[in-house]
Amino acid sequence: MEEFDHIIVGAGSAGCVLANRLSAESSNRVLLVEAGGGDQHLFVQMPTALSYPMAMNRFNWGYYSDPEPGLDGRRISCPRGKGLGGTSSINGMVYVRGNAQDYEEWESLGAAGWGYRDCLPYFKRAESWVGGGNRYRGKTGP
Repeated sequence: MEEFDHIIVGAGSAGCVLANRLSAESSNRVLLVEAGGGDQHLFVQMPTALSYPMAMNRFNWGYYSDPEPGLDGRRISCPRGKGLGGTSSINGMVYVRGNAQDYEEWESLGAAGWGYRDCLPYFKRAESWVGGGNRYRGKTGP
């Protein structure tokens, strides 16, 4: 049986980045496993078709919230991507950073290194913003 130093479950955005970073060290044996399939389907490749893969079991795990008391007991759909790229494959290329004040609050509550200023370089590293890089946006990301 083959052995690995690191096993990563889920080839979503975070899983793929983690596997890439760990495998950059040639001595690391890394296994990345994904329950879903590839991301080459037309509906996944076409951002304006995002409502289709979100409604297809092939691409979406089909999670729902618990009944919401403030919504008369209704359950809310919580789309989560199944396949290479995870939810980033079915969200129509939407990217929203968390609110800077939330990061600052986490740090004030003891999450050292999770302040907005600490996280900003990593956000920028992941971006190749069409407007070019600046103080808040990256320009050399994937």
